[in-house]
Amino acid sequence: MLAWRDGPLLTGVALVTLVPLLAGCRIEVPVTPGGNADTPAAPTAPAPAPTSSKTAEDASELPPLPRAEIVGNDMTLDRGAYIDEADTVAFSEAISRAPGWTPTRLLVNGESVYVSDAGCTTSLRSTPAQGPLLVDGDDRASTEALFRYLDPSILPEYLETTGWLWGASPGESAASIEFLTYTQQAAGDAPASAVSLRLFHATGTALVFSVSCPSDEDLAAAVTDLRSRVSVVPPG
Repeated sequence: MLAWRDGPLLTGVALVTLVPLLAGCRIEVPVTPGGNADTPAAPTAPAPAPTSSKTAEDASELPPLPRAEIVGNDMTLDRGAYIDEADTVAFSEAISRAPGWTPTRLLVNGESVYVSDAGCTTSLRSTPAQGPLLVDGDDRASTEALFRYLDPSILPEYLETTGWLWGASPGESAASIEFLTYTQQAAGDAPASAVSLRLFHATGTALVFSVSCPSDEDLAAAVTDLRSRVSVVPPG
């Protein structure tokens, strides 16, 4: 299983507000993140053009595998072509019944939100189609493009590859799935936060997991707990 590692501490007000910006808003291109979900607004700046070191031919070179091997093995970023366009990728959670966590919203517009006794807030969500940001055949580049859309200051080199459980439920998962994660240390009144997401080029949709805590120590503990209680459900 891949480790969740802290990313570099960056300066700038926009960066420390990424998790609050994500809370309670839909991620829908070309809706401005943080805007009213019911009244989409035009972006203040165009999303950066996605780039990719891969081509569609690269994706087609993956060897054929039985479905059982696809859903039973680690879903790395470069194996995204094993997910079909018609598939649905969702999350399964055991947080609502976990000690120390209280659900405040469950699957409202694809999002569930929980708060902890330590003062942490976590959001698990799926997004609608992100067509303009997709890079054909490349989950990594597509995910980097979504991060840049949410905050143009977040460059690919600031992102860490991290793993979440890959299975029908957290307790039954024996494999991992790679996401890209941006971690921000606490600074002054700004909380510690982490945003982990993956934009699936095949389905056009993304899963986004975000956590915000009063301190770096609280964030580390919350992330460790969540990564044992949340899984990404492979397509059936």
